[in-house]
Amino acid sequence: MAKKKKKHFIKLNNKIRNYFQGLPFDEGITMMDDDKLIELVMFLEIPMARLERDEMIRALRRVWSEEGYKTREQIVSYLTQPYRAVPKGENVPTYIDKVERILQLLEGVEYTKDEENRILESFIDVRSSKITKDKVIAKLGYLRLKGRLHTLEKSLDVQFNSLNEMTFYESFTFCLKEHDFTKKLLCTSDPIHLEELWEKSDEEITALLSEIKEKVYQEKKTSLDIFLAHLKEYHHPYLTEEEMSKALKRMAPEDSLYHAPIEFETIEKILSNISKKYDVFESIDHIIIEKEKNYVLFGRTLFYMTSVSYEKTLLYSFIWRGEELPVKDELNDVNDRLLAHFKLAVEEVYEEMRQMCGTLKVDEEVIEGFIVRYLEAQVLSSRTLRVKEKSKRRILFHFGEYLKPLLAKQKREELLAKTIRDFKRLFPLARELKRKIIFHVGPTNSGKTYSALQALKDATTGYYLAPLRLLALEGYENLKAEGVHTSLITGEEEIIDEASTHISSTIEMMNSSVDVDVCVIDEIQMIADRDRGWAWANALIGAPAKTVILTGSSDALEAVTEICEYLEEELEVKHFERKNELVVMTDPTSIKQIEPKTAIVAFSRKEVLALKQRLSERYRVSVVYGNLSPEVRREEARRFREGESDILVATDAIAMGLNLPIKTILFAKDNKFDGLRRRELMPTEVKQIAGRAGRYGIEEKGYVGALDETILYTIDEAFHSPLPDLKLPFTVMASLEHVMLIGEILETDNILEILGFFADNMEFEGPFVAANIDSMLEIATIVSEYELDLKTRYYLSCAPASISSPYIESVFHRYIRQIEAGKKVLYIPPRDLPAFAQTNDMLLNAEDRVREISLYLWLSFKFPDLFEDTQKAVDARVRLNQFIEKSLQKGSFTKTCRKCGKVLDFSYRFSICDECHSKGSRGGFGAPKRGSYNRRRK
Repeated sequence: MAKKKKKHFIKLNNKIRNYFQGLPFDEGITMMDDDKLIELVMFLEIPMARLERDEMIRALRRVWSEEGYKTREQIVSYLTQPYRAVPKGENVPTYIDKVERILQLLEGVEYTKDEENRILESFIDVRSSKITKDKVIAKLGYLRLKGRLHTLEKSLDVQFNSLNEMTFYESFTFCLKEHDFTKKLLCTSDPIHLEELWEKSDEEITALLSEIKEKVYQEKKTSLDIFLAHLKEYHHPYLTEEEMSKALKRMAPEDSLYHAPIEFETIEKILSNISKKYDVFESIDHIIIEKEKNYVLFGRTLFYMTSVSYEKTLLYSFIWRGEELPVKDELNDVNDRLLAHFKLAVEEVYEEMRQMCGTLKVDEEVIEGFIVRYLEAQVLSSRTLRVKEKSKRRILFHFGEYLKPLLAKQKREELLAKTIRDFKRLFPLARELKRKIIFHVGPTNSGKTYSALQALKDATTGYYLAPLRLLALEGYENLKAEGVHTSLITGEEEIIDEASTHISSTIEMMNSSVDVDVCVIDEIQMIADRDRGWAWANALIGAPAKTVILTGSSDALEAVTEICEYLEEELEVKHFERKNELVVMTDPTSIKQIEPKTAIVAFSRKEVLALKQRLSERYRVSVVYGNLSPEVRREEARRFREGESDILVATDAIAMGLNLPIKTILFAKDNKFDGLRRRELMPTEVKQIAGRAGRYGIEEKGYVGALDETILYTIDEAFHSPLPDLKLPFTVMASLEHVMLIGEILETDNILEILGFFADNMEFEGPFVAANIDSMLEIATIVSEYELDLKTRYYLSCAPASISSPYIESVFHRYIRQIEAGKKVLYIPPRDLPAFAQTNDMLLNAEDRVREISLYLWLSFKFPDLFEDTQKAVDARVRLNQFIEKSLQKGSFTKTCRKCGKVLDFSYRFSICDECHSKGSRGGFGAPKRGSYNRRRK
């Protein structure tokens, strides 16, 4: 088959050599005239833009060598036997079809041979069916107009471009101050409507176009004159005349005057004068300007380049016109956009990483570290501030690898949390008793607590769970006075009657393993307290009594109902009404017109003592605030009750059941700091405090007021507002059983890790969440520094160690060191005390020493073999309480500057005076010693 095909090729080659008189096709084709070449190109339908001889020869050579046997056969047949080579049945138009059709359409029209060839050239790529007489005649007319136009161009020495704009070159003289030269410039007219000119004679058209040419020339000359005048009239800010002359001479004739190219070195010099920090680069059409910038990403400085690019002509125009270059502002704009995109991209990566964490808590520093690690390297290498997709994938991949073991651990912890989530099952004795819950609902002075305590007194056995040590002591004494054998149990003391049938205790000391007939839980609305609410939740769920009596305000009713439904226990509600009237005063009370039997309420120790300092000039004053020991508070209350003082100044501690003959409650403030934020008093707080006015049986009516009109307005509004229901869920505390179980499953004795797990992961059935244990975690941080077993660490973390006081913190450390060593912990009593405190610091020190004793006694119950100096501590507490009480009665102690000793007002915010502060700012004092006791408070 191949031999046969080769034989055919040889035969065709011989035929073409005979046709070209012995020459091969590639050489013979050069012997053909133009018309024959056009015919052959049209016959083969070779697409060509222009029918130029050289182009046609090259095209035919390419077709001969590349198209194959069939095409060669058509070429040979066409040249040797015209038109017979077209295969039968194929729709291939021939040259004769188009030529004859075009010539037929031109019949009756005069034209030249040149016009004929040009028309044939125009329709070479058009199908025969598309060729019409109108198109041919129109093309002929166009060619004639084009020829006429060409003649005009020659006569005027101009050219017309595709927009019908007349263009020509003229010489112009450039006159600068010290340089003159002549240069040709391109002149261009506005577009000319040529179709409107062809009806005129050539002479008329020439005259008209000559006028246009002259006008264009004059306009160009005028613009040049203006341009040169602008350059000469003032000192150019960027270019010397030498540089101007050189640039204008190099300018292409077609360039705009303001686009005359300026040497790159000159541009570099101009930009360098603006800022030495610019890096300048040149491309074919643009000038690129870069400047190094930096951005601090999560504490790490990233250096990168910001760049702007200007078309050369635009930058040339700015420079020639002497305008201020916008580089600085535009670099800043570009940088702002870069930063915005970069920050957004980083935020998206950060958020995606956060989503990868799910509920797992990962420190921000860890996430930021992964982002910085990979982006810093990318920015350093590329010098561009952007988050590449490759970098983003790398960050997410490695962060995912980091999360894998942590997520696995979290799953284990979640399984652990589910094993102890049914909180009510942690109190099996209470569940066995099938308890009845009775809720005494009512405001203060309604008799609800009295009725509950009567039921407790009549019971065979019982508990009284009080919110405060002072109230537990009061309950203990009342029961004893009724002839009931009672024991007292608080966090720091026990008075045990071996024959006791009743126990009065603080609510945190509830014993859930010994059942009784009746248990009274006082102030149940405290279940919503952020820090101590867990104790009321434990008591309500776990009190081991056949009958549990709750006392509290109406806002707790809905919450108690839901908890009883969770416990599947019967609830009976008894409503109590206030026994005497309580009214809000219409006008504020002046501090100079306060009547006896008035209690003034503030919300901080500083405010209470400041008020006492002011009031002591006119009245006999008792004070009650949280930092005082229960004994001192009780004594101050006694003085007020028995008329030894006229006025009681107190914090909201008086709201918790202190039975005092208060006729009027005055609010000194309408806001308080609750441990998280300063906020206005809530209606429940206002009503609880105000309810202490007008004690039933002593006063017929109680009054509520304020020292200020604005405060009175707020109090009045809150007093008359309905109580909002307490919000679920309530908090439950990590018990020792919780801690031991978590430690066992997590295989750790790290108390911080265990408590952190409880706070973050524990979930409970019913309306409960893990309690706020921030203070417990704070103490656990100290405890973790020592080598102790987990049970000891738990007890110490629960200790009442107020480490906001540097003195208590230092004592606590000493106690723990002794426990770690297994040594006896001695109590060191204070030295001889003066008659009373003369300064605020002396009073604070005494208060801290009482808190130290409370801590020592509390620890003595947990570690009785190590803390044996309990009697010495109790004796010291008596002395300190007497000292504090005398100090408060004396009322002459002062707040002094801790540097110079100057007396300060108690309301003054700081611990040093303005003068000492100013000296310290100028370096007049050395830095205070670290841990100094006097620095602990302002």
